[in-house]
Amino acid sequence: MPQLKIATFNAEWMFSLFGAQWKDWQSPNIPATFPGKKLGEIKLDPISDVPALCERIAGVIKDVGAQIIGIEEGPPLKEQMEVFVQRFLNDEYVIHYSNSRMQSICALVHRSISDYIIACPCNYPETQMFRTPVPYYKWGGITEQDRKFHHFDRVPLILNFCPAADKELEIIVVHTKSKYSLLKTCEQWENRDREAILDALDARAALSAEVTCLRKYLDAKLAPPNEHRAIVVAGDLNEGASAELIEQEFLLHNIIDELAGSLLLPACHFRHAMTPDVLAKAKTTRFADPFHEGEIVEELIDHILISPGIWQGKAPFELKVGSCQVETKVYDTYNEDTGPKRERGLRPSDHKPVSAVFNY
Repeated sequence: MPQLKIATFNAEWMFSLFGAQWKDWQSPNIPATFPGKKLGEIKLDPISDVPALCERIAGVIKDVGAQIIGIEEGPPLKEQMEVFVQRFLNDEYVIHYSNSRMQSICALVHRSISDYIIACPCNYPETQMFRTPVPYYKWGGITEQDRKFHHFDRVPLILNFCPAADKELEIIVVHTKSKYSLLKTCEQWENRDREAILDALDARAALSAEVTCLRKYLDAKLAPPNEHRAIVVAGDLNEGASAELIEQEFLLHNIIDELAGSLLLPACHFRHAMTPDVLAKAKTTRFADPFHEGEIVEELIDHILISPGIWQGKAPFELKVGSCQVETKVYDTYNEDTGPKRERGLRPSDHKPVSAVFNY
């Protein structure tokens, strides 16, 4: 039985690999070093050896061995990713892009299956809801003036894998907005800094608005007679399996649960591709938690979800049991960022890849 391996990998600001250049970038330039750069409140770390870092990232991609790998935080230009693939991945992948951003969503499709892939353009009518603003209200707001609108900045990338006339698997690569806000320290929370907390709540509402767009798209795709359609959602969802402190305090829902759908509508309910025992221990990123006095915590925020047609065994694609995993061993092979300095050039990314295998 043929198999397809899919992976998602947030490659951490590949923009830096091209000197943080976009419209002024000259092909095929990849600089030897990168001095770092500030983008508003975001700081891109310096890189002492850019080609060496490219080799780390490429090493992870090659060793994961996925035929389709969704890349989050790719470079702004498709041409830049093409240079990366030609130089560091032996030109073995065809590249598909969503809309160009400083952190772009793209996918690398191995040439062995590239003829069976159809990519949906980000401006396609079918994806109009991704570009349609979703209304929401700031915390405590009820008037028309309080109403705000939000839509995807990084439009999801949709690929359709069609190896035969009667077999189709839709892969949606997603990178939702972060929860980044003015609330950055435990002291702000303890002092109940009103501006910072309200900004954090607003950031979560905007994140939920993006997921609402995606969930509406999934509901439409699974409407009868297509309720057994095979769909995979993969990417960096910027949400873990459990509620954070502020979510617990304000009784905010988890956006993974929102994306999965209602238990009362099993025909539309997505499941995580990881088995429960693997899911309970899986981690893909680590960071200093401001709500725990800067303590380093690990969290799973990169996910692969599968449609009911797949987990109910009614689609022409089935998840290989136990195949979904965090590619920790592969990541560790190329990671030397084990000390307190957190040097960008020593790690492939601040995320580990997640993969899953499907039989068809």
